[in-house]
Amino acid sequence: MILDCAVIGGGPAGLNASLVLGRSRRTTVLFDDDNPRNSVTTESHGFLTRDGMNPAELRGIGRNELTNYPDVKIEKQRVKNVMKEKRMFTIETDTGEVFRAKKVVLASGLKEKLPDINNLKQFYGTSLFSCPFCDGWELKDLPLVVIAGNSRALHMAKLVYNWTSNLVICTNGSFNIPTHEMKTLKEKGMDIYEQKISSLNGENGYLKHITFEDGSSVAREGGFIIPEMEQASHIGENLGCELTDQGAIKTDDFGRTNVEGVYACGDTSLIAPSQLIIAAAEGSKAAIGVNAAMVEEAFKKTDHEKEKDMNKNCKQDHTGNLRKKVEYLDSDERKEQFSPESLLELLPIKNTDDILDVGAGTGFLTIPAAKKTDGMVYALDIDPKILQIANSKASTENLENVRTIQGEMKDLPLADDSIDIVMASLVLHEIKPLSETLQLIHQVIKENGYFACVELEEQPNQNHPRISSIIMEKELNKAGFKVSKKLHPTESIYVLIAQKQNISIE
Repeated sequence: MILDCAVIGGGPAGLNASLVLGRSRRTTVLFDDDNPRNSVTTESHGFLTRDGMNPAELRGIGRNELTNYPDVKIEKQRVKNVMKEKRMFTIETDTGEVFRAKKVVLASGLKEKLPDINNLKQFYGTSLFSCPFCDGWELKDLPLVVIAGNSRALHMAKLVYNWTSNLVICTNGSFNIPTHEMKTLKEKGMDIYEQKISSLNGENGYLKHITFEDGSSVAREGGFIIPEMEQASHIGENLGCELTDQGAIKTDDFGRTNVEGVYACGDTSLIAPSQLIIAAAEGSKAAIGVNAAMVEEAFKKTDHEKEKDMNKNCKQDHTGNLRKKVEYLDSDERKEQFSPESLLELLPIKNTDDILDVGAGTGFLTIPAAKKTDGMVYALDIDPKILQIANSKASTENLENVRTIQGEMKDLPLADDSIDIVMASLVLHEIKPLSETLQLIHQVIKENGYFACVELEEQPNQNHPRISSIIMEKELNKAGFKVSKKLHPTESIYVLIAQKQNISIE
């Protein structure tokens, strides 16, 4: 199945992008290898309604919220490579799985390279941090240190001074502060240590003092460092995305990069300021950019697509009158042969189930199914005029859980393992090759989910295409289903209820 969008990175930017895409009804896979940069931090700050929350808990809440949207799936895998072929992207993971998507959102963030100082990692995330906006409040009025071996130390010192005036600067022997800057800092009471640091000392992650190679030391209870930052993934560069001077992926206001179809957000495109709430907002903007592009593409058909539509309409005109087709689909005769209620009673439908009706027509099965579940019922059919009737019926019945989809199974915009029950009534005998369609149905059904097939039994001396119940059962077995119920409500109609198996049967 071709996804609308692949989101690479499960931090606040990727989570919020996936949330907006899910709410926009875009089939989305969020790839997250669960290795966030802030894993050393016990509290995150500055995020309205979530101030002080553990970052892992914040991500957990975000993932849980995504489960409300059936078009979004989370893959706990690292993406190894993304390749663009024309207008499509192929995404390969470390496990060897391959996905295809129309758009890609890069939200993998940054990784830090900390200064090479003895014992530094023991204190990083507990009493030494990289962002005063995130952690300055907790260290206010304490004796602090700014550790940085470049000119950014000056900016950081001025910034941290807002939270405490008891501040020293350590350049670790890597940077000489200009005389005029040194004078300004000393006038504010800041001491400057330009010698190399020997070690950081303290207990349980809490800094107590800094020892220098010349044997001197200074007591400090915390502080801020400036690590070197680089992209956590080189996927953007490999795709040809243009970078800023700071190493961020260059984007416009809606996350678009210079590569068509590729978007970037969060720390991936910002570098700084590095705050959760800003990253989440950037993820939302990128998702809006993706959705806006797809809306425009949907209303901007190529000449080739227009020709296909014309051929489809001509074919419909030749195959029969629309009115007669509707009369048959909604006929009392069809209901007497095998009513939709009779089929639905054979299925273990729960009130949370999501259902797909293949070849839905005017909603013969769709409408009754939507009354039995609070989940989403998808009506798939190639005929847009027929689907308009199904939509009208759903509106009349005040059913808000019906979504019509025009197209074939290969065009289905639903994630793998996302549907509880699939139904197909009097449609499979018209589809070739049948095996391919059954594989696609198997793919979209959740583990141990069900497939209900209603078909016309093969009869002697009949010119119309038919598939016998025996052959259909064999085809279902090949596709990875196990038939659990078989019945013939009439001489000409059979019903097979099959369950998806854990391992496909070859």
